[in-house]
Amino acid sequence: MAEKRSSHKQRKYRIASGVFLAAALAVCLFFIFSLKEKQGYTVTQYASATGLQSMIYTITDKEGHLIIIDGGWRDDADQLLSVINANGGTVDAWILTHPHPDHIGAFNEIYASGEIAIRKIYAVPTDYDVYQARAAEWDEFDVYDEFVRLMSSEENLIYLTEGDTLDLFGLQMEVFHSFDLEQLQEVRDTCNDGGLIFKLSAEQESMLFLSDVGISQSDYMQKKYGDQLAADYVQMGHHGNGGMDESIYRMISPKKAFFDAPESLMQNAELNAPRKKAFMEELGAEICYYATAPNTIKLR
Repeated sequence: MAEKRSSHKQRKYRIASGVFLAAALAVCLFFIFSLKEKQGYTVTQYASATGLQSMIYTITDKEGHLIIIDGGWRDDADQLLSVINANGGTVDAWILTHPHPDHIGAFNEIYASGEIAIRKIYAVPTDYDVYQARAAEWDEFDVYDEFVRLMSSEENLIYLTEGDTLDLFGLQMEVFHSFDLEQLQEVRDTCNDGGLIFKLSAEQESMLFLSDVGISQSDYMQKKYGDQLAADYVQMGHHGNGGMDESIYRMISPKKAFFDAPESLMQNAELNAPRKKAFMEELGAEICYYATAPNTIKLR
């Protein structure tokens, strides 16, 4: 009789242990899947309120961080402020690819207003004197001059150079190109060709940003980085109306290509954008541009 009671207790113990282990396993699996979900990053492309080409991206995560890339023209400031306030009112990292008005105009306006907190500002180390000497009228050098004045006492400004790597809240940033005087000696389009090229990598997917860097830098990028340029998504160089050589896009081989351009640019047969669009479609990439903005992807 005692042996039966002992056996019964052992069975109850084994059942209880099994239930406990199953529950523990379920909790662990839930934690793992929840963690993976938290590691996803939502990238959104916005159209400019001006109806012109620009570059406006936000990146958010489950923990509430907000990253902005460029921000568009000065007239895009109100739209961007609404997005910032809808995401908590603080920008954790603001990346400025180069100081043209369609890229830093909204930043200048918002920063000068003092309405929001910006924890980190990342920019290219543009040489003031060289850019001023080479600037054309369409460069609107005064916009960069304003940026320099605004940043004169900013302690959270960090200049990025080629080879830099950053951890942006779990998102890995690799800088492939930045402003380098030696590299830009023979270049006239100093502001565009001295812009950032960088890759953002999550656990499984990545996106390459080419900003407005032109074809003059294509050979350098191809020879130095090659297969490192491969990415799931790409922001097309110079709004898809110029920028990198087609061989670079073959290396990238993206599943989605983002043109920072309005319909008027995408449909103008006299410009490069329609041809670039057709070329990217031949590569198998889905095309995103302002006609369907805001356009959103999830980097996992």
